[in-house]
Amino acid sequence: MHTTLDFIALHTTDLDAARRYYTGVLGFETTPGPPNAAVFIQAGGAALAIREPLPHERTKHFGAGVSVWFGVPDADAYHARIAAAGAQVIQPPQDGPFGRMFSVRTPDGHALTFHQTPA
Repeated sequence: MHTTLDFIALHTTDLDAARRYYTGVLGFETTPGPPNAAVFIQAGGAALAIREPLPHERTKHFGAGVSVWFGVPDADAYHARIAAAGAQVIQPPQDGPFGRMFSVRTPDGHALTFHQTPA
């Protein structure tokens, strides 16, 4: 069976702070969603949201063992912009298996990798 990745939700302990980080630091844009989540506009691929976890999903280890990758047209320019805005860079820009790339860690501990894709 073939599947298509459709939706990714990252848990957060502070939805308002996470929303400010994703919009103010990373430059993501929101779209309407449920009250316990911030859903982001996508250009293609799977949709991304940050949301408050349900009681049975609560853990102290958000993001452990997970890395989410995003394609951007210019990895170095995007890195400069979000680093200046306060992103915690955990892997500086470098050439990787999928082209130019770098990684940041969100305030909730999620690793996000941005790699350069063709425009």
